[in-house]
Amino acid sequence: MKSFKLATTLAALALAATLCACTSTSSTYAQETLTEASGIKVTAENADSSSSATTEDAITVNEGDVIVISPFTDKGSFHLTITAADGTNIYDDDAEGKVLYTIAAAPGEYSVTTSGNNVTGWMTVFAQSQDELAAQDEALDSALEEAAPEVAEAAETSAE
Repeated sequence: MKSFKLATTLAALALAATLCACTSTSSTYAQETLTEASGIKVTAENADSSSSATTEDAITVNEGDVIVISPFTDKGSFHLTITAADGTNIYDDDAEGKVLYTIAAAPGEYSVTTSGNNVTGWMTVFAQSQDELAAQDEALDSALEEAAPEVAEAAETSAE
């Protein structure tokens, strides 16, 4: 009977150790300033809210610019706060998924604070000319329209 209790106790301890080992995951979080644009890039793996960074004057918005938020998350989300020089938050929300979007901002300097919500992925936040962004969108639309007949023909060929 003693050996059964000992075996049961050892099995329970082994199971607990296995569960602890399975739930402990490595976590990384890094925020860097973009050199090719006025903004930041954040990368994370299994990062929670204890992982955060603030960068003062990370984004310089010029006349005609918008702020582009481009998350690419496999899981979770980034919490993003963009603050104007006067202390006004112009954005304070989660960013997740794989959809690029823009927000309007007056010319000036903006600080950026990010944190993780059990997130794995990356996100860029930067200022870009609204006209330049529209031109890029138009070029992409044109390229997709030109590729559409080739894509349709390839689909028909593979179906045969």
